[in-house]
Amino acid sequence: MTQPTYCLIAGVNGAGKSSLYSLQPGIVKGTRRINADEILRQNHGDWHRPMDNFRAMRTELTEIKAALANQESIHVETTLAGNGKTHLKLLAEAKSQGYEVALIYVTLDQAPTAIRRVQDRVSKGGHGIAPALITKRFRQSRLNLPIIAVQCDEIMIYDNTKRLALVYDQLKQRVSYNRLVEYPWLQDVASQIPF
Repeated sequence: MTQPTYCLIAGVNGAGKSSLYSLQPGIVKGTRRINADEILRQNHGDWHRPMDNFRAMRTELTEIKAALANQESIHVETTLAGNGKTHLKLLAEAKSQGYEVALIYVTLDQAPTAIRRVQDRVSKGGHGIAPALITKRFRQSRLNLPIIAVQCDEIMIYDNTKRLALVYDQLKQRVSYNRLVEYPWLQDVASQIPF
């Protein structure tokens, strides 16, 4: 039996996590997507209502736990902007069950870029996030990145400021690709992840 995969697709709102799927369709091949935003839409929820968002996140967590219990390969989207405890617990549970744990992080140069992208998405009928919350999540996501990354077997970092570009790839502590030096806004991240 092949080793199951638990993959976090992470990045602040507007970074381009969804774009990653269309531009790199094979990146999560063989895994099932569990996504609170999609659950919210399927349940006819409204992203303006906090209770609808909470229900979707609770359903997402239930589905993740069920998938882990069934040794199912999955990928999950996250902003990595919470306190990180839930993700750390889920990663530890997955690893204890023999999962390979991967982190694919999509980032941008600054919070205003993310705000513009989300506003553009809303103008096309997508869901929105308050600009102040995006700014807060941008900072918190960057702070949580090294905490989560050290728990992962594979780390891939993409920058999507101008176009989606792979910046860093590490598998089982072996770096196969590193262009972090070309992205000044990632230097704070580069200094915190033990490469």
